[in-house]
Amino acid sequence: MLSEAAADLNAAIDYVRANADSWNADRDRLCLIAWSGGGPLLATALREKPSFVRCLISLYAFLDCRQSPLYAEHESPEFLNAFSLINCIDGDASSMIPMFVTRAGQDEIPTMNDSIDRFVAAAIAANAPLTFMNHPFGEHGFDNQNDDERSREIIRSAIAFMHTHLQLRCTSDHSR
Repeated sequence: MLSEAAADLNAAIDYVRANADSWNADRDRLCLIAWSGGGPLLATALREKPSFVRCLISLYAFLDCRQSPLYAEHESPEFLNAFSLINCIDGDASSMIPMFVTRAGQDEIPTMNDSIDRFVAAAIAANAPLTFMNHPFGEHGFDNQNDDERSREIIRSAIAFMHTHLQLRCTSDHSR
C-alpha cells in the first residue's frame, strides 16, 4: 500500500518536473504537502533529500506510522520503519529539508497527535529546520472543517513558508 502510493507520488513528481516548462514552473523548486494519512509519503524526500524539493508541509498527518493500527495491519515492520518520518531525522539536521508541521488539538484519529508530538520533539532535539503550528481547538481537517481565525492563520503561514523556501517572487505580471 505505502510502496504503491510512493511509486505514484514519484511518478507525479516526475510528470510535474518533465512538464514544468509548459506550465511556466520551476522544475527545481518543489514543495511536497501531505495531509492526514499521506504523511508517510514525505519520508522518501526527507530521507533522500532531492535538491529539487525545497520544503515539506505536513497538515495533521502521521509522522510515525509504526504505531498506527491502520498502517500496521497492511504493512510490514520494514515498510513502517521506512515510511515513518521520525526515522528520517538523523544526526545532521543541517541538511534536512525545511518542514512545516501542523497539529489539530482535537484530532480524533487514534495515535495521530502522539505521532506528531514525538516527531516534533525529535526534530527539535536534532535542531532540525522545523516550523510548527498547533490549532488547539481544531479538529482533523481543520483547514476545511473549522472556519475560524486560527485555521486561516495556519493556512496563511503555510503559504508564506512555501514562498520563503521556494524563493518565489511576486510581480505584477505573475512571471518568475
